[in-house]
Amino acid sequence: MEVIRGDGKLLEVIDLAPANEHQEVIQNIAVILDMIQNTCPMFRDIGLPGELYGRPLNVVENILVGYIYDQIEEFEPRALISQILFEENAFTGKMVPVVYIQEVTKGHE
Repeated sequence: MEVIRGDGKLLEVIDLAPANEHQEVIQNIAVILDMIQNTCPMFRDIGLPGELYGRPLNVVENILVGYIYDQIEEFEPRALISQILFEENAFTGKMVPVVYIQEVTKGHE
């Protein structure tokens, strides 16, 4: 099982030619979790909605679970999601999505 945190740490060093398909999928999911919708020209649909910033954490958490499932299903269908959790800091208002990937399938099945 692979754990992907949406805090941007996986994207500090981007590999433009990953060694295998598994690493490619992990990196793609990290991009989805770190991207805000409508910020990438020519690819506006990818990422998480920016209008959720500043809303209460418990409301955002429920909305984001659906968005994350939909985004990964649409843009990285090779990943089978096991679980989505959130690391929250109520003092700072920061919430980091944590996606648990059960398996990475080969090709676009």
